[in-house]
Amino acid sequence: MSLVESSGSIETVCNSPGAKVGDTLKLVFRALDDSEPPYTVKIISPAGKVVVERVLRELPTGRPQSAPPLTFTAPAEGDYKVEIWQLYGKSRGQATLRVAAVDAG
Repeated sequence: MSLVESSGSIETVCNSPGAKVGDTLKLVFRALDDSEPPYTVKIISPAGKVVVERVLRELPTGRPQSAPPLTFTAPAEGDYKVEIWQLYGKSRGQATLRVAAVDAG
């Protein structure tokens, strides 16, 4: 089972295996083509509420010297939509991040 389903020219990668409600999730992005910053990223909760909306001056790639990963805490279970797009260009990506409920014990 894939934690993140990503499409488009900017791929979304989550470094948290088995994301659960309340976890702090770290996202990095990989541009499949040469695209220049800045980028806008938006994360939408399963209820349709915007959890994060931010302009990135540099794409966090997870490589040495890159910007730090984009982090957020998942407040509810379900599928989160991640949208990222180049502010002054055509590169964009969409992803679905699946967050599970916390185990009862």
